[in-house]
Amino acid sequence: MTGLLAVLLLATGWSMPVVADPSGRLDPASVAVPRLSAPPAGLRGSPLWDSWHLLGPFGYTQREYLVSGVATALDGSRAPYTTRIIVTRPRDERDFNGTVMLDWVNVTAQFENAVDSLEAREMLLREGFAFVHVSVQAAGLCCSPLTPQVLDPVRYAAISHPGDDFAADMFTQVARALRGQGRGLDPMPGLGVERIIAAGQSQSASRLYSYVNEVQSEGAAIDGFLIHGGGEKTFDAALDVPVLHLLSDREADPAPPTRDRNYRLWEVAGAAHSDYFIGVQQVLGQAPRVAGRPAKDRSGYRRLIDEAGNYGQVVAPLQNVCTVAGATMPNHYAVSTALHQLNVWVRTGRRPALTPRYEFSGGALAKDADRNTRGGIRLAPMEVPVATYESTLCNLGGITVPFSDAEVQQRYGTFARYQRLMGAATDRAVEQGWLLRPDARDQMRRVCRVRERFAEPDRSPCRSRSYRPPAFGG
Repeated sequence: MTGLLAVLLLATGWSMPVVADPSGRLDPASVAVPRLSAPPAGLRGSPLWDSWHLLGPFGYTQREYLVSGVATALDGSRAPYTTRIIVTRPRDERDFNGTVMLDWVNVTAQFENAVDSLEAREMLLREGFAFVHVSVQAAGLCCSPLTPQVLDPVRYAAISHPGDDFAADMFTQVARALRGQGRGLDPMPGLGVERIIAAGQSQSASRLYSYVNEVQSEGAAIDGFLIHGGGEKTFDAALDVPVLHLLSDREADPAPPTRDRNYRLWEVAGAAHSDYFIGVQQVLGQAPRVAGRPAKDRSGYRRLIDEAGNYGQVVAPLQNVCTVAGATMPNHYAVSTALHQLNVWVRTGRRPALTPRYEFSGGALAKDADRNTRGGIRLAPMEVPVATYESTLCNLGGITVPFSDAEVQQRYGTFARYQRLMGAATDRAVEQGWLLRPDARDQMRRVCRVRERFAEPDRSPCRSRSYRPPAFGG
């Protein structure tokens, strides 16, 4: 294996980015300043976990880079590394909002899962963010079948990860490189980066929580954090940048959060730890792409997002497969709003309003008569339900149990009444700053499918085209 690896390294033109002198000391000029280079085409000709749909129709482009440097662990030890990033960015500077979102991709499944890039995809493309898939943990790079070094050992021959003790500094160095502080290739040519925010879900959230506690005050490379589905609600010291903490039902805990002015806690009622919106994109979008299928065109993108955004109003088989897809409470709306609000907070200093906390009974999450969560941020499907969101079943995913047509009809009487109640609940979420106006329109468009659950003469016309959301945030 050693000889084969050496041949592959030579064939790709890769060389160790750091030179040590005979005494073992590292070249000081190389420390904390990464070098970016282009990977070879390899066996696949494209990055693993690139976009499952074409980006050109949205005015976006995507490119993968190898990032090489020397990272420092918390104990002061240093080690050379080479990892990779996938940069998705507006093609034209006029379409760039100045903010880069670094996604500390999740590796719990022993392959990479860019959860927040998937959850907030519509908003990121709509608002002109650049977003970056950062391969920062060793398990995401090797050695399960769906890792880069196994799936394409030629393209990724240069990758060398010294271990997760070095991940935080690697992440910092990627952030610096995106600000133009690296060597070699420029990952953001033609774009002026003004802000960098970081996001990570579940295990990655816990990593980002540790980053905020242990690294941020010294690294100062990141302007704000979305800690999603993990981490603690208190910190070791005062926060020097905004932190928005987004939790699902699985992380519900009655303990009080910090009162730090730079912290906001969002608890989303009915949200699963890993939900249907992610699962559908993985199963029907990313899986075919990894298998060599071409990226979907814009109409294919629209069809898949339509399926993924089902909130339980349409019965679908994957709603009952919690470890593959998950409960359908539309948490992607909350993730999109959280990133939008975090960006506004970083850019203007305007903090999001305080939000209601979950309700608890005997230390456990309180449930209503439909077995849905009480308290927290309440999106319209929770206020005007057509399903029970078993959000914590099977630990990570949960399932959705749609009401029968008879139950829907008995509860709401007519489609006109259901539509009116959903419109009022959607308006409230927009006014509270929990739901972006384009997502409110999307929510009300989806309401039209519930019309099928009512028999004539209770099928009033769908009014989604005339729906106009109120001002965001009141």
